[in-house]
Amino acid sequence: MFLLSSLALFSAATAGIADAEANRVNYSNCLTDFTVTHLDQKTERKVFKKAAAEACLDERNAMLTAMKKDELEFGSTEQEAVDYATEEADGVLFAFVGGYSGYMSSNTRPVKE
Repeated sequence: MFLLSSLALFSAATAGIADAEANRVNYSNCLTDFTVTHLDQKTERKVFKKAAAEACLDERNAMLTAMKKDELEFGSTEQEAVDYATEEADGVLFAFVGGYSGYMSSNTRPVKE
């Protein structure tokens, strides 16, 4: 009986992690498309940085929701879950904003996951 309960709990946790990861990939892929568009338009870095913060909000919110849910299931407090999810989503955004100048100078483009 204990084994069945443990397996059910593990399966639920694994599903939550997979959902959070899928939403992270969706957000990243959306930002990839957004970044490529701006690179093609030769948007200035500071303009891109400001626009990127408002890009892909539906995907970002889905990622935040999934990550928060996963963290709550892991046993985090509400605030810990919100902070963690926000930090993770900000990290995805930062990677694109931080890499924008490099893409521009090398004339390369990010690729989807």
